[in-house]
Amino acid sequence: MKRAMLALLVSTLMAGAPQSAAAGTTVITHGFAADATTPALWTFTMAEAILEADGDPSDCGAIGSETPLGTVFLYSPDFGSWDFYCGSDTPNGEIALVFNWAEESDGADTGGTQGFAEAAADALYAALRDPQLAGNFAGVDLLAGDTHFIGHSRGAVVNSDCVERLAAAGIAVDQVTTLDPHPVDGTLDNPLGPLDWGDRAPITWTNVAFADNYWRADGGGFPAYFDFDGMPLDVDLDLFLGDAIEAPFDFDPVYEHIETHAWYHGTIDLTATNDGDGTPIDNEASGTSWYDFGGVPARNMTGFYYSAIGQGARPNPVVGFDPGWSPHEIYNGDFEIVNDDIANLGIGYAGWRFHGGDKAGTAVPWSSANPPAGSSYYLTLFAGANTSSLTHNRLFVDESVGAIELTRRIAIASANDRLRIALDDGTVEETLADVDLSTTAPWEVVSFAIPAASVGRTHAIRFALDGGGDGVEAVVDLDDIHFVPEPGGALALAAGCVGLFALARRRDGRGRIR
Repeated sequence: MKRAMLALLVSTLMAGAPQSAAAGTTVITHGFAADATTPALWTFTMAEAILEADGDPSDCGAIGSETPLGTVFLYSPDFGSWDFYCGSDTPNGEIALVFNWAEESDGADTGGTQGFAEAAADALYAALRDPQLAGNFAGVDLLAGDTHFIGHSRGAVVNSDCVERLAAAGIAVDQVTTLDPHPVDGTLDNPLGPLDWGDRAPITWTNVAFADNYWRADGGGFPAYFDFDGMPLDVDLDLFLGDAIEAPFDFDPVYEHIETHAWYHGTIDLTATNDGDGTPIDNEASGTSWYDFGGVPARNMTGFYYSAIGQGARPNPVVGFDPGWSPHEIYNGDFEIVNDDIANLGIGYAGWRFHGGDKAGTAVPWSSANPPAGSSYYLTLFAGANTSSLTHNRLFVDESVGAIELTRRIAIASANDRLRIALDDGTVEETLADVDLSTTAPWEVVSFAIPAASVGRTHAIRFALDGGGDGVEAVVDLDDIHFVPEPGGALALAAGCVGLFALARRRDGRGRIR
C-alpha cells in the first residue's frame, strides 16, 4: 500500500517533467576572472576534451564527415539559457556545460563584494533544475544521468553551494572535482591583504557519490601572494600536487594556480601538451614532471581517471554533510549580506544583481534605521529611477512552494500608489500582488499565493512601486522575503518523498543504481 502511494505521489509530481535525459552532464565553473564578461578559453577546451574522452570523434563537430557525439553549452547570465557552443545538435552523448559568472567573479563591483559566489550558485541551480535549452534539447533533464561538477578556484565555491541546493532537493550528484579551491574568506593569501567576500570553503554534501580535490600552495609572501593558494579539503581523494606543480625555483611565467586546471586537463586528454589557452601541460623546464612524480600518480591513473567516463576505481567515500540550505530561501531576501567596514559601498547587492537582477549599484535602497525585530538591514522602496523597484536574480521555485512571504511596512502612504509583486520567467510577467498603499502600516508579515503553474520553474521576482502615472509618493519597506510551503498539500508531501528516494541513490559507473 505504501509503495503504491509513493508511486502515485511521484508520478503526480513528475507528470510535467522533461521526458528525455542527458547521458551524463559535466558542469565546468571558472574562478576569478578580472574584467571579463565570458569564461576563459580553457573552460571550453576542457569541455571539448571531455566529449572526446567520452568517444566523440568529431573534434566537437568541427569535421563535417563525422557525427558529433555530445554537446557543449555556454550559460548566458543575461537570459538564463544554455546556448549552443559546439558538438551535436541533438542529445546523443555527454552534455558539457560551461557556467559563466565572469562579470561578478572578480568582486570589483559597486555595492559590495560579499555573497556573489553563492548568488551565482543560486542561478546555476535554477539553470540546472529548469534548463532553458533550445531546439532538439528542449525538455532535456540535465540531472537525470551522472552529473560531474568541476570547479577551479572560486568556481569550486560556486559548485559546492549549487550542489548543496541539489542535496536539499534530494538530487544525487555523481562527482564533485575541485581544482586549487580558493574561497575568498580572509584566510588565504592575496595581493590586497585578508579580503573576506563571504565565500564558504567547498563541502562534500550527502548527495555526492565521490569528491576529489587537487591543490598546491606556495606559502604566501611577496611576490608569491599574486599566485593564489589552493587548500586541502575533507573529500574522498585529496591530492597535494606539491613539487609536481610547485617545484622549487620554478620560474615558469604561468602561475601554478592556473596550471592546476591545466594539470587536470592533461588527465582528460592524455596526449595534450597545453590546455588550449596557452598554458603548457607537463612542463619539465624546471627538471620535474607534473605526473608520476613526488607522490602524484601517472597521468592516466589520476584526475579524470576517477570520473564516470574514466571509470577508474574510486577510494571509499567519506561521510557527507547534510545541507543547511532550504528550497524556501530567497538568497539575500533578508538583506543581511553586507560589509559594514565600507560605509554605503558595503551594502550587499548579491542576489539582486546579475543573472536577471536589476540592481545597478547607482543608488542604495538598503536601510538600517528602525528595522523589524531580529533584523539589521531591510529594503526601502521610494521615488527614483533606481530606488522605486528591485528585481531578484532568477531562482528556481521549488515544487513544494505555495506562497511568497515577507515583512512589510508602509512608512509613507499615497492614495495613488500601489506595490506590485510579480514573477518574470523571461517571457511573461505574472502579477502576484497589487497592494493598496493609501494607509500607513507598521511592520507586519504578509504572504501572497503563487499559482501552481508557476512552481517547478525559474523566475525573477520583481518588487515595484507604481504611481499610476502621477509619480511615486509612497515609501515602503520590505524585509525577510522567502517562500513558504503549500500548507499540508499533496505536492509538498510528494516532493519530500521524492527527495528521500533520490538521496538514497548512488550511481556506479555510467548510471547503474546501487
